[in-house]
Amino acid sequence: MAVPASTPAPADAPKVVTLTDEERDSGVMADKKLYDAIEAFFTEGLVVIENAIDVAIIDKLNERMLQDTRKLLSGEGEVHFNHLNQNAATKGSAAGGNLSQVPPLEKEWLFPEVYANKHGARVVSNILGPRPEVHFIRSNTLLATDERQLVHADLRFEHPEHPFAIALNTCLIDVGPENGSTEIWLGTQNTNLDDHRELGEPMIAEEKLEARRKVRGPCYPRLKKGSIVLRDLRLWHAGMPNPTNDVRIMLAIVYYAAWYKNGVVTPMPESLKPTIEALEEYGQIKIATEWVPDEGYNYLNIKFSNNFSSTLTPWVWEKIQHIRTVKGY
Repeated sequence: MAVPASTPAPADAPKVVTLTDEERDSGVMADKKLYDAIEAFFTEGLVVIENAIDVAIIDKLNERMLQDTRKLLSGEGEVHFNHLNQNAATKGSAAGGNLSQVPPLEKEWLFPEVYANKHGARVVSNILGPRPEVHFIRSNTLLATDERQLVHADLRFEHPEHPFAIALNTCLIDVGPENGSTEIWLGTQNTNLDDHRELGEPMIAEEKLEARRKVRGPCYPRLKKGSIVLRDLRLWHAGMPNPTNDVRIMLAIVYYAAWYKNGVVTPMPESLKPTIEALEEYGQIKIATEWVPDEGYNYLNIKFSNNFSSTLTPWVWEKIQHIRTVKGY
């Protein structure tokens, strides 16, 4: 049975580009599929590439990361819960169930199919330019919760009004509305800080949400494990409740245009240099790292940073340092 080049996007779902097993394993998708992926990204701000990673790899990584989830919940490592849940002020950020978890930065777990996925890197490099740079490697681990997030964009500072950063997400289990599929507001990537509640806050103003809802409301995509999602960092979205006992880990690898010069680096042990160099060559990307001694290294101790600004415009970050939720990040 032939696999269609792509699935048309109805008003309530993103475009899905489906790869054959041969395309997946070779790292080269058909030209029309690349065309469709790039077109969808610019039109909708998001595209799903299905069957981009062998599910056997995903299953292995999920099992391994769940071990780390249990460690973090028992107090081992640097624990950071996203504060964007609706009742964060009264119940605390942990009630939202969105744990920011660093994946295992160890040689045997740094699968090139995941961390330098050729399909994702090819689409990203055709949008942002050659050798896009990875400055953020974490995951959103959604625990059981009845809370949802406020609708937000991942940016809280003055930023370019064109694509400069793309989040590559991959869920390690099948995801749908029943277990916390992210609420996505397609087509909102070309908005700016005028739509936020205030400078320094990622949340979208309520009146802007209602105005947008009249044009096109949110959707809750169903994603198969092995899929990757490419999302413009400016796109509106929100985490949703997870009423199940299934922990949903969604990797978040953020690519930046090389010209943008984001300054965030991921601490990694010096022994990983050959592995990281191999990943960079595999995906034709750059991974921004800070090399540290192996002795005493623990990736679970890496502090969270949401400074997605450019080092070329330091004042945009300095202007929001007085905002309460910026402090300590």
